[in-house]
Parts: sequence; structure tokens; C-alpha cells
Amino acid sequence: MSRKQFWLTSLLSSLTMGLMMSGIISGSKMGFGPEWPAVWFHSFLVAWPCALTLNLTVLPQVRKLAAWLCAPKEDLSTSELTEQ
Repeated sequence: MSRKQFWLTSLLSSLTMGLMMSGIISGSKMGFGPEWPAVWFHSFLVAWPCALTLNLTVLPQVRKLAAWLCAPKEDLSTSELTEQ
């Protein structure tokens, strides 16, 4: 992945997550009334920097963990037979 694609992916994914999560959570807490868009906007202004920071710091570690968990494991019965 190029640096440009890395940064663009990080910005767009954090934007999407921050926008959707702040809207859903603020709406479920207070209802989707006429005052909701202003609260959603304020919540988004708090959520997006958090989402971007986590996307840049935690997500690479999560990807490493997922790769490790999905890596093919050596069959124990086969390894026990070859060691004898």
C-alpha cells in the first residue's frame, strides 16, 4: 500500500466510522428529534480525531494479531510423528 493510499484510507475510514457511530449513538441516547443534528455534529467533532488516532495507532496492531490468528498452524499430529 502506498503512503498516499494509507493516509487516504485512514482518513476515509475514520471519517466514516466517526460519522456513523456518533450519529447512531447520539440519536439512540437522545432521540432523533429536531435538536439531534447539532448534537450529532458536536459528537462527530469529538469522535473523528479519536477514530483517526486509533486508526493510525491501534489498527496496525489489530492487523498483526488478525494475521497471526489466521496464519496456518502446523498440524500437531504430523509434527509429533516427524520428531520420533
